[in-house]
This record gives sequence, C-alpha cells and structure tokens, in this order.
Amino acid sequence: MPESLRPDEPTDRPLTPLAGALWAVALTMLVMCAVAATDAARPGAQTDIVNLAACQVLATSVVIFAMVRMHARDVSLRATLGLRPVAPLHALLSVAVGAGIYPLMATVDDWVLRRWPIDDPHAAESMQKLLTSSPRVVLVVAALAIVPIARELFFRGILYGGIRATTNVRAAAIATAVFYACSYLDPQQMPTALVLGFAMAWLRERTGTVLAPLIAQLAYGAVEGIPVLRGRDPTADVTYPPKWIAGGAVIAILALAAVGAGRKEEE
Repeated sequence: MPESLRPDEPTDRPLTPLAGALWAVALTMLVMCAVAATDAARPGAQTDIVNLAACQVLATSVVIFAMVRMHARDVSLRATLGLRPVAPLHALLSVAVGAGIYPLMATVDDWVLRRWPIDDPHAAESMQKLLTSSPRVVLVVAALAIVPIARELFFRGILYGGIRATTNVRAAAIATAVFYACSYLDPQQMPTALVLGFAMAWLRERTGTVLAPLIAQLAYGAVEGIPVLRGRDPTADVTYPPKWIAGGAVIAILALAAVGAGRKEEE
C-alpha cells in the first residue's frame, strides 16, 4: 500500500496507551512550567497570548523530540507525525467538519458554563485580559492557528500514530480523544473537547494524514476568528440560530461519513 495511505508507522519501542497518557501529562506539565517560568521572569506573561502560544510550541517540540528518540528513532519525522499529502476532496470535507461542528460545540460550551459557571473571579479576569491585551490579528493567529497546529501534531500526529501502530484503531481513537479532552484541565470544556477529539481521530484514521484534522481545526477556529478580524468584540457572547446549529451539525456528520468513502480496508 502506498505510504500516503498508511495510518501508522512501526515504532522502535511500543507506544502503549499508558505511555501515551504519560506523554500527554508530560506535555501539559511542561507547558504549565514554561508559562510559570515566563510569568516569573516577566509578570503578566501568563495573560500574553503570544507568550502562551510560544510556550505551547516550545513544549510540544521538546516532547515530540523526546518521543521520537524513544519510540521512532529509525522512522522519518514526517512519517512519525503523519505528515502525508491530503487529497483535495478530503481537505474540503475536513473544512466542512471543522466549520460545521463549531456552532454546536460553542452552544454546548455556553450552556455548560451557564449551568456550572467558573467560580474563580481571578480566572475570569485573566481571560478578559488575555482576549483584550493583544491586537486582533495576533490573538486570532496565536490562539486559533498556532496553538491548534501544535496540539494536532502531538495528539493526532505522533501520539495517534504511535498508539495506532501498537494497538488498534479503537484504542488509538479513544485514548487520544480522552487525552486531548483532559489536556484542557477545565472541566467545563472537556465534553466538547472529547467530541472534537473523536472527530479529529476519525479524520486522521480515514485519510491517513494529520493534515486532515489540522485543516479541520483551522476551519473550526476560523468560524470564531474571522468575525473577530472583521471587528467583532472577542469577549462578546455569540448566540447561533438553531438552524445554523442543526445545519452545521448535519454538514459535519455527512462530511465525516464521506471521508474515506470507498477506501479499501487495510489487509
């Protein structure tokens, strides 16, 4: 089978779901340590979106390098991360998945926050400062492009590929979706993050490339980011019409069903 269709690559040392969980925890802790260190050196850095994005990229790079050295020393970095070409149709379907599912996920997030609000006033104040302290372009690029790219390369790139090569599709999808949801640390965000994690894992598996979920994540962020770039207040509450929510969800489901349609199952 051509390399571009392979969902995984062999590894030097098996990357089990337990090992994957430890690597996910290591990434989260390293990001937190980097943010704490920069904030200690420059007070207020933890509400600087550029600093947060830089910490995410740095921590992800370090963890991926360590994982490559331990689990895939003799495999190319491109293959380890799943950086294979994506078919134009799959790219379009990935855009439909990401953009279509956003209104539903945003609505669920709002409902969860209303039902179980965050009681920490400091956290709300920090979020307000984070959203208003940077130019709109910087905010959108850092939060909705750079950070999602780094996270996809880890969760649906090296982590999914390694667990998939060691176990099976179901274990890889469940493990990476759960690890992805838990990485948010905020219980109010975990339900939608879990759903999004399963959708991204499906795209990764059915297309054989991390570029598909990466494109979907960028489309997901674009639904929120484009209006901000056009002048909408990033802190404003947005309510989507029921038709948009239902229509977007249907489009996303149909796109997920269509991804990989007709592809022969691997031997």
